[in-house]
Amino acid sequence: MVAVVFARLVFALLGLLTCGTVIFTLITDGSPFRMELLTRWMAATLVDFYVNVVPIAVWVWYKESSWLSGILWIVLLICFGSVTTCWYITWKLFQLSPQDPLYMVLLKESHARYGFVLVSSGRQIWSYRP
Repeated sequence: MVAVVFARLVFALLGLLTCGTVIFTLITDGSPFRMELLTRWMAATLVDFYVNVVPIAVWVWYKESSWLSGILWIVLLICFGSVTTCWYITWKLFQLSPQDPLYMVLLKESHARYGFVLVSSGRQIWSYRP
C-alpha cells in the first residue's frame, strides 16, 4: 500500500525538481540554443538523452490504449524529456489503487488486471495472473 503512494510522491517531486531547474536555468542563463554551448559534451548529452527516450517511448506506446494518445505522449517526451516522463509516470501511478503492487504501473491496464501469457515458438515461457 505504501509503495504506490510513495512512488507517486517521488515522481511528482522529481518532475517538479526538473521543471524548476529548467525554468531557473532559462531565467538565469537564457536560451540553451547558443553557439558557445554547442560543444562535444552537448552532443554526447543529446545522444544520451534521445537513446533513453527510445525505451521510454516504446513503453508509453505499449501502455496507451490509442495510437493518437501514444503519439502525443511520445512527442511530449521528445520535446520536454524528464518533465514529461515524471508527469506520465505520476499520472499512471494515480490510476492505480494504493493497494495495487507497484509493478502494475509498468503493465497495460488489460494485462495488469486480467493477466497474460508470453509464448515463444509455441511454448509458454512466462505468465502473469493477478
